[in-house]
Amino acid sequence: MKRTLRPEEQAAIEWLARHRSGLMNNAEQQKFELWLAANEQHQHAWRALQQRLSRAFSGLAEQPAGLAQKALLSANSSRRQLLRGALTVAGLGVTGFWLTRSGMPLDGLVADLSTAVGERKRFALEDGSSVLLNAESRVDLAFSPQERRLLLRRGALEVDAKPNDLPLVVETAWGRTQTSSARFSVAHSETASTVWVQQAQVQLYSRLGSSLLLKAGEGAQLNQQGCQRLEPQRHSEFAWQEGWLELHDRPLSALIDALRPYHSGPLRLSPKAADLRISGLFSLDNSPQVLASLQETLPLRVYSYFGWWTTIEPS
Repeated sequence: MKRTLRPEEQAAIEWLARHRSGLMNNAEQQKFELWLAANEQHQHAWRALQQRLSRAFSGLAEQPAGLAQKALLSANSSRRQLLRGALTVAGLGVTGFWLTRSGMPLDGLVADLSTAVGERKRFALEDGSSVLLNAESRVDLAFSPQERRLLLRRGALEVDAKPNDLPLVVETAWGRTQTSSARFSVAHSETASTVWVQQAQVQLYSRLGSSLLLKAGEGAQLNQQGCQRLEPQRHSEFAWQEGWLELHDRPLSALIDALRPYHSGPLRLSPKAADLRISGLFSLDNSPQVLASLQETLPLRVYSYFGWWTTIEPS
């Protein structure tokens, strides 16, 4: 018989889903902190959820007959069934509803290509092209004799598209980027998608029907207003491929947004500190050191709660 989740366990799963969705606002983050600090049952449920998910990943990798590989390569519906079975083996009473929610920690296993926190990884595509994923990114593939399409669900990627009779398309919620052969990057967020071209040229199409041609060294955003070109000097703000971020008189929020996929646990920035201007070269692979440097050079305080939740406030 499947065990019924206790109220605090259901709440822990809900908080985790909200955070990993990328849509959690400051008010909800504060509510989470209060919920976590309210009593020991909440804290125990939260720790147990992290531990059980860790065991689920381990258990999935150790299953006989290549269960992990099957989960990654099978169709989405089959993938979810296999993962649900792995979670049951691990002792986590999570239903299919929770498993398939956007933002859950297992959502990477139901994407065709994905990366973990702090991980950048290159994947070879069947047409000879390749794609480099930024940390915490999710991509679905649609490759057939009729199309070459990548759906960027979360995070950022860089594509090296090889020549082909079919155009290669990267699609996000804000529009699509299309080319026959080029190297370019796309970053997706809840407010816009940003495109930069490293080699050759690409064509942008917004959901509103507007379009824009970008050549090497040029960038643009796709958002609810259509296509807008970006200043060339902002290119370094999105150049995550080598693990470094170079900023010139940019708001602190730009750095924190880039650090989040590399930082273990939620990284909350106070709105009062978000507009502080910064310049410098920052290592994405060492977020604790970057945060320590910020605290030393700016009027900021960095607080860590429960060894997991990090908050940046004005000092």
